[in-house]
Amino acid sequence: MYFTFLALNGMTSSRQRHVRRHHRPLPTSDRYYPGAGGDSEISCCVKYTVFGFNVIFWILGFALLIVGAWAQIEKNNPYSQLNRLSKFYLDPAWLMIIIGAVTFAIGFSGCVGALRENTCFLAMYSTLLGLLLLAEVIIVDIVGTNAVLFKFYVILYRDDPDLQTLIDWMQTDWHCCGINKPDDWDLNIYFNSTAKALKSEEAGGVPFSCCINGRELENYACGHRVRLLDPRHVGDVIYTEGCLPKLQQWLNSNFVYVGTSIFVVAVIQFLGICFAQDLRSDIFAQRAKWNRR
Repeated sequence: MYFTFLALNGMTSSRQRHVRRHHRPLPTSDRYYPGAGGDSEISCCVKYTVFGFNVIFWILGFALLIVGAWAQIEKNNPYSQLNRLSKFYLDPAWLMIIIGAVTFAIGFSGCVGALRENTCFLAMYSTLLGLLLLAEVIIVDIVGTNAVLFKFYVILYRDDPDLQTLIDWMQTDWHCCGINKPDDWDLNIYFNSTAKALKSEEAGGVPFSCCINGRELENYACGHRVRLLDPRHVGDVIYTEGCLPKLQQWLNSNFVYVGTSIFVVAVIQFLGICFAQDLRSDIFAQRAKWNRR
C-alpha cells in the first residue's frame, strides 16, 4: 500500500508539472486589461478626450431637451401644438427640442462609445456628427438671411408666444420694424389695414416693439393705427427700417467674427469625427491582437 501511494503521488506530481509547463501565464507585458495600460493598441489620450468632450454635449443636450419640452407643454394646449407641427421650424420651443435631442444623442453615443470602447456607438457618433456638419452647411447656405422665414414670423406673430417674444426682442434691440419696412405687418391679419372694418384697434398698426419709445414707456398701444397716419410723421413714432437689412448689415460688420466662429465649430466637429474613427481603429487593432493569441 505504501509503495502504491508513492507511485500515485509521483504520477500526480508529474501531471501537475506537465500542466504548469503547458499552461504558463502570459508575461505581464502581453496581458491586456480593458481600460488599463500595458501592451494596448488603444490610446488613453484619444479615448478620454472623446469621452470628456462629449460629456459637455450630453449635459447641454439634455438641458435643452427638458427646457424645450417644458416650454412647449406650458404655452399651449395639445391641439394647438399639433396644429403647428407643419411649421415646427418656426417655433423656438420645437427648435430647442430638436437641437437638444440631437445634441443629447451625439453626446450620449460619444460618451458610451469611448468609455465602453463600443465601435457601434462610435460609428453612430461619427455619423451623427457628420450629418450635423452637413446640415449646418446647408442651413447657412440656404436659410441665411432668407426673407421667407421672416415672412412666416410676421404671419404667425400672434399665434406663438415664444415667437412673439423673439420678434419683439429683435425689433426692440435692432431698432427695426417688419421685414423690409413697417408695411410688411399687413401680412398679419391682426395688423392688416383692412381689419379697420372690424373696428380693430391694431388695424393699420404695428407691434409695440416697433415704437421708438416703446422700451421706456412700455406702452403696448403705441403702435395702434400708426401706419394710417401721415407718412411724414410715421418716422417720429416707429422705426422705419426693416429687420432684414439690419441683420445683413450686422453680418457684414461682424463677418470676421461670424466666419471665425463657424470655422472653429466646423473644425471641432471634424476633429471629433477623426478622433472617433481613430479610436475605432485602435479597438479593431486590439481585437485582432486578441484573436492572434
